[in-house]
Amino acid sequence: MNHKKNKIISTIKSRIADLGKGTEPSPHLKDQQVALLLGELQIAQLELEMQNDELSMSANLLEIERSKFANFFNLAPVCYFILDDFGCVIEVNQIASSLLNISKEKMINQRFQSFISDDHWEKFYLFLLQVKPEGGKQSTEVKLVAVDGQERYAKMEAIAFFDGYDKKLQYYVTLTDITQIKLAEQNLRETTRRLEMTLTASGTGTWTVHPKNNLLFLDDFSLSLLEIKPWEFDGNIKKIMEFVHPNDRHSFKKHLHQVGNTENKINFEFRIVTKEKEIKYIAAQGHLIDSGQEEPYFAGVMVDVSQRKLMEKVTSDLQSERQKLILATTFTAQEKERQKISSALHDSICQLLYGIRLNLQNIQLSNQLQKEFRNVDGLLDQAIKETRDLSYELTPSVLRDFGFAPGIKEMSERLSTAGFKINTQIKQNTTSFHTDLQLSVFRIIQELLNNCIKHANASTADVLVEIDQEWITIIVSDNGNGFDIDVEKALTKGSGLRGIKNRVFLLNGKIDIITAKRGAKVEITFQNDSVLSLKLKD
Repeated sequence: MNHKKNKIISTIKSRIADLGKGTEPSPHLKDQQVALLLGELQIAQLELEMQNDELSMSANLLEIERSKFANFFNLAPVCYFILDDFGCVIEVNQIASSLLNISKEKMINQRFQSFISDDHWEKFYLFLLQVKPEGGKQSTEVKLVAVDGQERYAKMEAIAFFDGYDKKLQYYVTLTDITQIKLAEQNLRETTRRLEMTLTASGTGTWTVHPKNNLLFLDDFSLSLLEIKPWEFDGNIKKIMEFVHPNDRHSFKKHLHQVGNTENKINFEFRIVTKEKEIKYIAAQGHLIDSGQEEPYFAGVMVDVSQRKLMEKVTSDLQSERQKLILATTFTAQEKERQKISSALHDSICQLLYGIRLNLQNIQLSNQLQKEFRNVDGLLDQAIKETRDLSYELTPSVLRDFGFAPGIKEMSERLSTAGFKINTQIKQNTTSFHTDLQLSVFRIIQELLNNCIKHANASTADVLVEIDQEWITIIVSDNGNGFDIDVEKALTKGSGLRGIKNRVFLLNGKIDIITAKRGAKVEITFQNDSVLSLKLKD
């Protein structure tokens, strides 16, 4: 359009110059040229007016577009700045001025550094040095200080370019307010730090399990609880099994399997073996975390409960010792009473009966009442036998007078009948058998044989006693009916078996009962040095 305009003006100038040539031009030619010139001038005027209208329209359109982009620039939710090569503000939008609490007019031509916190100046200038026209977009985080002194955190992004008019370096900068995010991060870090301090003070560690990937994360305190170095654990669930006590690995694996399949909560205990071969008890608790944004996982805490377990064991031992003391006291009182009754029967009643018998025998020799005296004599024999049996049951004198092996054999002979045979085998190291244990072992065998006689309907019973330096083993078996109820119920229901169980418990022993449709076998073992907690006293 400008080229055409210039051509018209050039033509008009040429025509005017032609008119000036020659001293005496023809009037007719002159008028003709002037008319032509005026026509061309009118055409040029029309074209210039059209061009002016087009220019006005283009200017209006440019102003409308400029207003649109100016509104976008000012109303955008992101802060926009244009900085020169010295970091001074050339242009800024409304949201940026609101962020820094200063008007646009006052911000123009100010150095952007004046809005940066002192401790972030160096970071800001290093950032500008990294922003180059050929380097693309760069980003960083800076701390801003508004005019009112309020501090804000922002994410800064910038690109560099050369201005098309004067070829000067400029920076297009955007700022995104991340103050709330930073404050939330600070609160989270502070909360995490306090939580870590609290957990550490309470001896508690944290863990997370990702069942889908078989990954287990342990924090530093959990690793220290398990006495695992960070480089010794790669995060795989299978790896942790190496540190779990062999007897707890099945249970440990079972709980982790439930975590990934059926359970939303987890609560179990397991043992670990330290490098010093010590046992530590660890309690783990956790629950399912399902945010919906990622795979669900389990998170929880673990704590060393070895001291609690130790206290529980001490408490259990004290209760056990207390129970043993009660049982020992009971057995001691029983034996003392038996000894008193036995002594009374043996030293008093038996002697009297013997005297009566002698007197009656003398009367029988001197009188004719033989039949009556024979009846009296038979009754007295029976009374003496029953008294002797009662005395033996209360306190077996043969055990005291002749020793353990003869006492067991003598008891077997006394209890044997034509329909019930008792076989005894005693493998005894008499020098190692503590005398305090003999009466307890005798009573256990006596009660087992009485059970065979009363309940088993057996024809034979075998008694085996093995005694060595360390262990005492008692085995009593029969060919009777066996137990028709559960063994555990039998141990609690029958007073005889319950008494045997109490004596075995008092000796820190173990009792095993094997029963079948035909016959039963009872095996009892305890250490040879398992003397009674409370020795029998006179």
